[in-house]
Amino acid sequence: MRSELFSLPAEAGRESEDACAVGNGIGVVVDGAGLPKAMRRGCSHSVAWYARMLAEELRIRLESRVVSMTDALAGAIGEVTAAHASTCDLGQGSPSATVAAWRIVGDEVEHLVLSDASVVLIFADGTAREVTDDRITAAAPTRAESLAAAAGIPVATAEMRFAALDAVRNVEGGFWCAHVDPDAARHALTGRTPIRQLRAVVAASDGATRGFQLVGAHTLQDFADLAANEDLPRIAAEIRDAENAHGVPPFTKPHDDIGMVAIRF
Repeated sequence: MRSELFSLPAEAGRESEDACAVGNGIGVVVDGAGLPKAMRRGCSHSVAWYARMLAEELRIRLESRVVSMTDALAGAIGEVTAAHASTCDLGQGSPSATVAAWRIVGDEVEHLVLSDASVVLIFADGTAREVTDDRITAAAPTRAESLAAAAGIPVATAEMRFAALDAVRNVEGGFWCAHVDPDAARHALTGRTPIRQLRAVVAASDGATRGFQLVGAHTLQDFADLAANEDLPRIAAEIRDAENAHGVPPFTKPHDDIGMVAIRF
């Protein structure tokens, strides 16, 4: 088995808000939410700080195979919250993040996804399956339309879209991510796959999956082939080329941080 970590910031010289951690048969990617300061005004810490701390706390807890991945994530969220609850007014907003992780337990690989980060399972026959939670793509636009109608303003404004995100984050009927409440972890998607069925597994931020999700740089199958053949840098290069050549949809970052942790069998 061979593991590989790849990270690339959205812009040269800028700190990445994706954090990756690797342990003994463990891979973690935490994608810090690059939201306006107004949505995290109660906290003095950066999004990058939150992502790094959460990734490391989750890695530590995943080392104990008797702890479920969900409980490990809940514990990690709780630890990060406790680390700055006394210095920050978390009720006024704090950084948040999405999470993707895999862990080897015996002859299986467990995976966990919270919000729109992804785990890509690459099977021995070469086929691939993406595990991601797309509730945010349904909940936020619907809420934005409702807020805009009530305020009598166009829905197509960045402020309204961010307000919609804030309104539907970590509530029933909305979407779930790592924030200040450990209970969000129970909404993560989890599963397990026998190692004998797999060629590789990749935990990825949505900056790493936008190649096939958003900008048409490659297909999921192309992503899987490159990842299985130890070419994570090429995945990133193809994403950047497509972003530069074709641009991105409105209200989308022109470039995003890229974070991936892969293991191959």
